[in-house]
Amino acid sequence: MKRSAATTAALLLIALCAAWVEWTSVEQVDLEGKVVLLQGEADDISEVRWVSEDTEVTISRKDDAFGGFYWVDYTRWTKKKLPAARDVGDTGEGSDEPEIERVATHSAFKAAQKADALMASLSPMAAQRSLVVTDEAKIEEIGLKEVTTTIEVERSGRTQKLLVGGEAYGTRDYYVQHEESGKIYLVDRDLIQPLKYARTRLPDRSLFALAIPDVLSASVSVADKSAQFLQVHPDDPSLSAWASAATPDVPGEQATTWMGKFLKLKGTRYADPAAPPEGLVPRFEVSLVSKEGSTTVAISQVGEDGDWYAQSEHTRGLIKLVRSGAVALSGDVDGLLGADG
Repeated sequence: MKRSAATTAALLLIALCAAWVEWTSVEQVDLEGKVVLLQGEADDISEVRWVSEDTEVTISRKDDAFGGFYWVDYTRWTKKKLPAARDVGDTGEGSDEPEIERVATHSAFKAAQKADALMASLSPMAAQRSLVVTDEAKIEEIGLKEVTTTIEVERSGRTQKLLVGGEAYGTRDYYVQHEESGKIYLVDRDLIQPLKYARTRLPDRSLFALAIPDVLSASVSVADKSAQFLQVHPDDPSLSAWASAATPDVPGEQATTWMGKFLKLKGTRYADPAAPPEGLVPRFEVSLVSKEGSTTVAISQVGEDGDWYAQSEHTRGLIKLVRSGAVALSGDVDGLLGADG
């Protein structure tokens, strides 16, 4: 006897409903005995958003010709007092109370590998335990009555929202409520802090991804002048040095000193892509080569006495440099290229 299409559809709907009830009612437990709050794979996350009264953070997965990476858009809100216009009422008395204006400060930056760890911690996202809280006074006590902080995780086209409450006494872990199911959990603070303090914890301040011992050679160039250098004994810090490619058996003190300073150079903060610095003047470039590939770091300066910036395939955007380090390298680069090694 053949089933009708309507009967088959009804049975399928019942099965789906049963699966949904099972998923929402039975809490899964991970290998460490914690309760699974969010399911899913890290690679399926396209965006994570943090919104609080003071900060807003959006971590987006990006892809370009050099591979995948995470980009962070960060906004910090501050309060600014404005003088209020005197409002004279029926009594003839005015108010001198200042008005409060919220001022937004925006920044953007490429995230370091800590972003990968963050996405992994959300995949699955585990809570210390789930809580049964029905008393309104208790809900208010744990900070989930009037919530001002939220986390949104967009994964495989679906967005799940978490409401972040207060901190637990003693452990300072966070009370978190899954908006869709209404369930309340106690979540390890280490899962929340990278989002709360994204501006200081997530930026990638490195200029390249290569490990220093893996760098085989470097090409340094200024305008139409260039020179190549080889790293000697890269695996032994006590013997590691740099030599001119023309005399590879003779390590050069000047090349070793200059390359040592360059390889330790770090960025401080990224330039806003929406308002990049104007008047950038190229100063020098360094192309690093390893067995795994190569990367070119371009160093530039705003005008003759302005800020210094670097950009590479690794940074994607412009990142500001510590002025003293950049000035010293730029001042010595002509002598480096004129040296024999």
